[in-house]
Amino acid sequence: MKIRINGQDLSYSIENETTVGEILGAIETECEKNGMTVTEISFDGKKLDAAELDSFFAKPPAEVDEVNLTAISGARITSMFAAIGAQLADLVPRLSDIPVLLQTGKDDQVMGAIGDFSSTIEDLYRLLPLGSVAGIPEERLTVEGEPLAQYQAELTPLLRDLVGALEQKDTILVGDLAEYEIAPRIQRIGAVLSALA
Repeated sequence: MKIRINGQDLSYSIENETTVGEILGAIETECEKNGMTVTEISFDGKKLDAAELDSFFAKPPAEVDEVNLTAISGARITSMFAAIGAQLADLVPRLSDIPVLLQTGKDDQVMGAIGDFSSTIEDLYRLLPLGSVAGIPEERLTVEGEPLAQYQAELTPLLRDLVGALEQKDTILVGDLAEYEIAPRIQRIGAVLSALA
C-alpha cells in the first residue's frame, strides 16, 4: 500500500497493523505530535466521505493500492480562522444595509449578502472542531464569555427565522433580523477570529 501526504510519498512500514484504519490511526497520531491533522482521505483515486470511512478503515492493507491524505498544520488552521473572521467583518456592513437595500428594490444584493454569510458560517462550522488541533487556547475562542461553538449555534434559529421571513416576503422582519440580530453577532465573532491573526 502506497501512502502519500499532501502529494508527498510517505515511507511507512507495517508492523502489527492489520487494517487500513490502524495504519492511518498511527499516521494521525504522528501528525498530531507535529501539530498537524488529516482533513481528507482518498484511496485508489476516490475521495471518501464520512459515511464511507468505517468500511474503508476495516480493509486489510493488501486490498488498497494507494491512500492519499491531506493534512494541515495548526498554523494554517489558525490563519483559516483569522480569514473567516475578516470575511465576517466584511459582511457586517452588508448585513446592516439589508433594510435599505430592500426598500430600494436591490433584492439581488440582499440575496448575495445572505448567500455569502451562509457560506462563510458553513466554513466556520467545519473549521471549529480543528481549533484544539491548532492549539488555540479555549479562552481565545470565546465570545462574550461563551465558547464560540455555543455562541455560533445561537445563529441557527436566527437563520431559520431569516429564511422564513424571506419566504414570507416580510421585508421588515428580514431587515430587523439582519441589522439588529445577526450583524452584531457576526461582528463579535469576526473580531474574536480576526484577533487570531
